[in-house]
Order: sequence, then C-alpha cells, then structure tokens
Amino acid sequence: MLIWIICCIFLLLICLFLILLKQSKTPTGYIGILMMRLWNRVYLPLVKWTMTKVALSDQMTILDIGVGNGVSSRYLLDQANALSVTGIDISKDAITQAKKYVQNKNLNFETMDVHSLGFAPETFDFVTAFQTHFHWNDLDKALSEINRVLKHKGIVVFSCETAKINYFLPKFKKPADFNAYLSDHNFLLYAHHTTNQWSMYAFQKE
Repeated sequence: MLIWIICCIFLLLICLFLILLKQSKTPTGYIGILMMRLWNRVYLPLVKWTMTKVALSDQMTILDIGVGNGVSSRYLLDQANALSVTGIDISKDAITQAKKYVQNKNLNFETMDVHSLGFAPETFDFVTAFQTHFHWNDLDKALSEINRVLKHKGIVVFSCETAKINYFLPKFKKPADFNAYLSDHNFLLYAHHTTNQWSMYAFQKE
C-alpha cells in the first residue's frame, strides 16, 4: 500500500513538472497567467541586472524575444530613448496580456516564433532573450533568424538562470563552448558576466 502511494505521488510530481515545463515554453490559460505574474517577480531582477552590463544608445530599435506578459519590454523602453521596442512571444495568451499594458506608441507586441521572425533583414539594433533561449526547439535556426534581422554590429543578449543552461543546454555549461558556437553563427563575444544565480552573454553581429 505504501509503495502504491509513493508511486502515485511520484507520477503526480512528474505530471506537474511536465505541465509547468509546457507552460514555461508557451504560457496559456489561467495557469499561464499566474505563472507569468510569478515570473515578473522572479525574472525582472534578472533583466535589471543584465541591463547594468550593457549600454543602450538613444534611438535604438529593440527586439525582445519570449516576453511573456511584456514586463521586460516595458522595462527596456524605460531605460533609454528607444525608437521602438517590439516584444514577441509564441504564446497568443501571453501577448494578449502584454497588450493590456501598452501605453506608449513606441512599444509593440506580436505573437511570433523566434524560428520564423516576420521582420525585414537588418531591422533591429539590439535583441534580447531573457530566460528563454534554452527552450528554443532549433537553436541554429533561431540564431540564423536573429542574425538576419539584426543590423551590422548590432548586439544580441542572452540572459538566464545558470541552472537552466546546465539542465537544458549542458553542452554549453562552459562559456568557451557557447562562445565558439555563436562564433560559428557570425557573432563575436561582446560581454559575459555571471553571478551565483545568473549568466548573461552579449554578442555583436560581425
């Protein structure tokens, strides 16, 4: 009897983990809304920390990838006299939530997949990916798309919990391996910083 109870609890925990993992990739419905509100508290400090490590110039066009309900995009717009900030997410429900808080014509949100970006070549000066790139199904294709829409000498930033890299992208645990991988995709290391909790990389398009 005890073994049966333990097995049931174990299965329930696995199911819960899979549900939360799916929601972290594509937040939907009421659970997705709750999780995005939680992310605001947990991940906005990551965004703020990251942006102390890179400088934003005036009149930049910024693409923010995997925005959830858009808090990171709104924060980016407040940090500089940006020409525009466009936040994208694969989740329609996330973008619906993000659009509720739009109060600036320079801020725009769109439902979009990072593997197929609906923008013209060399549209953006600056691209951010907070707590998201380890979820992308095809990192090669996503990087190719980011390279395409980023202007020459533009900057792309990847920032997330170090534990997420170790779990989802173990082959990039070592910074040198990630640097080499991005170099193969026409990006040069611009900045790299870590804490006990977070890791951020900034690369410049060659």
